[in-house]
Amino acid sequence: MRLSPRRFPLIRVEFMPVESLDATASRPVPPSPAPPPTGSGVDAALRGLAGAAALVLGPLAALAPRGLPVWAILMLLLSLTGLARRGAFGRMLRLTPAVAAVAAFLLLALISSLWSPSDRALETVLEIGYIALGALAGGAWIAGLPAADARRLGGLFLAGGLAGGLLFAVEAALDFPLNRWWNSVPDDQLPNLLNGNVPKRTAALLCLLVWPAALAVDRFGRRMPALLVPVGYALACLPLTSRSAMLGIAAGLVTLAAARASARWTRRLFASAVTAAFLLVLPAALLFSGPLDLDHSPLLFRSAQHRVEIWGHAADRALRTPVFGQGIDASRSLPPEGAVSDFSPIGDSLLPLHPHNAFLQVWLETGAVGAALALAVMLLLLAATARLERRDQPFALALFATAMAMGSTAYGIWQPWWMAGFLSAALMLRLATRIGARIGDKTR
Repeated sequence: MRLSPRRFPLIRVEFMPVESLDATASRPVPPSPAPPPTGSGVDAALRGLAGAAALVLGPLAALAPRGLPVWAILMLLLSLTGLARRGAFGRMLRLTPAVAAVAAFLLLALISSLWSPSDRALETVLEIGYIALGALAGGAWIAGLPAADARRLGGLFLAGGLAGGLLFAVEAALDFPLNRWWNSVPDDQLPNLLNGNVPKRTAALLCLLVWPAALAVDRFGRRMPALLVPVGYALACLPLTSRSAMLGIAAGLVTLAAARASARWTRRLFASAVTAAFLLVLPAALLFSGPLDLDHSPLLFRSAQHRVEIWGHAADRALRTPVFGQGIDASRSLPPEGAVSDFSPIGDSLLPLHPHNAFLQVWLETGAVGAALALAVMLLLLAATARLERRDQPFALALFATAMAMGSTAYGIWQPWWMAGFLSAALMLRLATRIGARIGDKTR
């Protein structure tokens, strides 16, 4: 029997969309909070400030690395305001395992300030706290950005990153004239500047920011140029004095290649490596500085020998208070007890402000309890990369590898500018994942 459209004008036969076969398609979706009018002055100011923050990040890292905490605080305020404007604070208040682990670590750090010898232990807890809150609020805010806003901010971040890289290259080529002018460094102190922390801090920060920049280029549809971003930076690192930056970019490149082959197995390998690092860092440090005597080995360059000496001393002190540690920020204030460095001691402690290893510093200051909580946070962060799109995962894992490599050899993990560097790279990576999202998609 043939159905005539004249007799049955309201009958239509259509194919069901594939998306409607999803098991969750029939469930009612709660309406998302309506965004405020786009033309309001507050929202225009937020967009302007967010654009300025994305644009200035690269030059700030290149010229004034220690100014990054100001950037982190600005991003925290922008994120909180943006979430408030959308009525989306609920995204922040979910008690996920990662949030619970970070909160427990902060509570432990706060309590440990009671026995810490450092006179700025409470300040350190506050600094860790606003960085953690910035990660929570910033991630929630960026996840809800409209695709058009994410694309605009991503473009500004790339422009600022390019400007920052060029500024750093010019500064390094001309012996840092802007830095010498700003800090009134006399000509006879130039060798100390060139071999000191000024170029090394910038090299380390740009090493982190390379990976969100590469992902952003990839997301803008330029896959081959995206690979050239970290490779070009690796070549630029060769004449630098920062061996930690060289190690970091090398670890990232190897991880990028491995993750492009299999992100799942790369993630499993890193989960094992992080777990082993927390479990074995104390005996390994004592082995290196004791029976193996690597702090006097001619196979290592001088700064590496000094690292081994520092690690052995930090491990010995950590074993004296193995459960709750010496107290947050204790590294900078531990009395030397007659110990003398064979290298260049700084201040009154054999430890030059920190152990130059994040795993050791957590053990030394917060003990086994802090190490367990920090391990949980890192494993949860690593697992979160599996929820990204497949094309994004290699860049996220490369950033993780770079951060872990430099965190194991370089600066004190609680230094505000260093924590702000990790935060900025993570937020920009999250922003890059939003580039190319479907128009109208605000909750991916």
